[in-house]
Amino acid sequence: MDKRILNLRVEIDEIDAKIITLLKSRMDVSRKVGELKAALHIPVEDKGREEEIIQRLGELADRNLKEEQLIRIFTAVFKSSKQIQK
Repeated sequence: MDKRILNLRVEIDEIDAKIITLLKSRMDVSRKVGELKAALHIPVEDKGREEEIIQRLGELADRNLKEEQLIRIFTAVFKSSKQIQK
């Protein structure tokens, strides 16, 4: 295999490790949010908040990620977050 591809794959692996670390942190905060929502009798699901996040991230992503890609990725993140909050 071409060394350039191998080097880029190493970069991808490093980025993936960072993404996992950030997702673990996000899920920890989501768990805390779930505990607070339960104490305050607030529903777990908040579609308005999800739309707000997608909008904000869409602006950050610029042209590197299409909106449909962002929605696909964060739909999975939101689903996992809601499962932790229950």
